[in-house]
Amino acid sequence: MMKRLFSFLVLAIVTMAASQSYAASVETILPSKSGDGDAIYSVTWSGEFTTTYTASPYSGISATYVDTLGIVRNTSLTFIKGSEVLVSPYYPVNAGVYTVIARPLVAGDSLDQTTATATLTILPASLSIDNSVVVITKFYDGTDVAAVSNTGILNGLLGNDMLHHYVEAHFDSPSIGSEKDVTVTFSVSGSTAANYVVDPAQKVLHHGAIIEDMRADTTYGGEGGVNQGIEVAAYGYCAGSGSIVYHLISGNPDQYKLDFDDPAIADVAWTNLTTPGPTGTIDINIPVGIASGDYTASLTFRDQNYPSLVSPQIRISLHVNLPETYVMPLFDDVIALIDTCHCLTDVQWYHREVGETTWNLIPGANDYVYQQVGGLTGEYFASCKMNGVDTYTCPQQDLTTLITDNSVSVKAYPNPSAGNVTINITNSRQGSHQLSVINDAGVTMESRTFDGYSTTIDMSTYHRGRYIIIVDGYAVKIVRN
Repeated sequence: MMKRLFSFLVLAIVTMAASQSYAASVETILPSKSGDGDAIYSVTWSGEFTTTYTASPYSGISATYVDTLGIVRNTSLTFIKGSEVLVSPYYPVNAGVYTVIARPLVAGDSLDQTTATATLTILPASLSIDNSVVVITKFYDGTDVAAVSNTGILNGLLGNDMLHHYVEAHFDSPSIGSEKDVTVTFSVSGSTAANYVVDPAQKVLHHGAIIEDMRADTTYGGEGGVNQGIEVAAYGYCAGSGSIVYHLISGNPDQYKLDFDDPAIADVAWTNLTTPGPTGTIDINIPVGIASGDYTASLTFRDQNYPSLVSPQIRISLHVNLPETYVMPLFDDVIALIDTCHCLTDVQWYHREVGETTWNLIPGANDYVYQQVGGLTGEYFASCKMNGVDTYTCPQQDLTTLITDNSVSVKAYPNPSAGNVTINITNSRQGSHQLSVINDAGVTMESRTFDGYSTTIDMSTYHRGRYIIIVDGYAVKIVRN
């Protein structure tokens, strides 16, 4: 009789809102949890009886049996997991393996405890961590840790459960190299974390790399964070020219970028280095007409194979010289510093011959003008202070363009003269002309415009000496006797 009674034992999952029903023997139950706060995840029954169940939401398990008289009777269910014991109408809600024992509630009925015992397994629900971002390239730092720039989104939580999720990543080794694997591990924490599994718990990213960092060699350059690792031209730069020499103590960059603080000099987007490697030269374009003075910029390097890895910024300070027009040959043997702003002091002249690379200080050449015995040769520039700030002039390289005894474009007569001088300009398409008169100290005596092809200047009030008359950039020298 007992054996027949057990054959009619029915275990049922009672739901708060029944949906489609199934019948099976020793099968896995996978209810989908609704948002009602219940905490059933998935269920596996095992035992020697038939189970009848419906889909979620789960609200408990009760058992019935049919006695020898054909009457349906209820049982009491006991759920045991370790030290946790729950008796119906209380039911387990967390993942785990429970021993379920059915006991009759009607006096005189009995159930074989061995036969009436089953196992309830509540399996963790599956979560996924999606859209995480791992940086699989980095500079060498002695560790195998890969940066996680975005931990992504946690998907699959049931009901009102709340969990924290974590993403960790590690290179296959901390050494420098390319084509490295990066293992990413996903995990969660919280009061109901044991009710979930993260799928996948790990994944492997390929083609990672650890490269040498790109650090400036601070034995070169300046102090205070400026020009460390950089060599700048000793006398500054002139329009259209300029270059810096950089020294890195490590790394192998092939591109650079320059960001100037002053918009007067255009930034340089990522550009290939002429010679990839830790040392080399970078050309800088100095625009025509830019004001002289110091300009600062940030220089960064990278290897274009790993564009996200950018070196620390190297701060650069470079000096732009006064333009070439501040230095002008007045005669075949005299060159002058043109102080049009009346703000230049502390003059010192330098010279080098054609083909030479080193500038030579000219001892005693500290005036606005310098006379070279035997005539001007090579190149000249002057260091000075402009409104009290050290600066330099761009070198005067062409000593013949402006000064000729018989200019084909500008003529002045009589020459010498103690009074009026007539200025003629020929072969010019301009209707209006700019005229300047400069003395041998580089001081502008007068400056004005005139129309047509001729004008007159009065030199009677000028001191005796040599002067230069410039019309539209063409010059002729004249003597006041």
